[in-house]
Amino acid sequence: MKTSFGNVTLTVSPPNGLSTDELESWKEEQAEQEYQTKLESQRAKLEPVFRNLGATKVLELLSIENHSGETIYKIYELAEGHPNNRNAFHTQFAISKDQFNRFKDAVHNPTVSGDWARHAYEDTPKTNYPMSKGEAEVFVRQIAAKWLEYVRTFRSM
Repeated sequence: MKTSFGNVTLTVSPPNGLSTDELESWKEEQAEQEYQTKLESQRAKLEPVFRNLGATKVLELLSIENHSGETIYKIYELAEGHPNNRNAFHTQFAISKDQFNRFKDAVHNPTVSGDWARHAYEDTPKTNYPMSKGEAEVFVRQIAAKWLEYVRTFRSM
């Protein structure tokens, strides 16, 4: 069985000293476990789509290989729902004001992130330590994962 986390792959081998029948049984159990893991992964994506129309777009945007500030911010906006919901959204998903401002500096400001940014005009960053492009992507992926799980578990259409 292999499980990947970023660049790390964990391979589980059978215990030493198994008979042929025990080894075959172990392999069958591992195959079933892999199947169930893949099935759960698919359900985790499919169920939110049936509960919230924005989930489809979030999953679509998350699958993009090379994000821009625009695509990253769209993922955030879809999860947030509407700027009027921002305070409640930040409270629910434990997003601090500083984190959000650092994120906004990265995705909006070309002074911080060059042509990757959503906007063309350069401005002084609003924070002392804006997120990097990579940090902004990780930040929004974490939010999206939490939001999709919330939609899957608690929200209805």
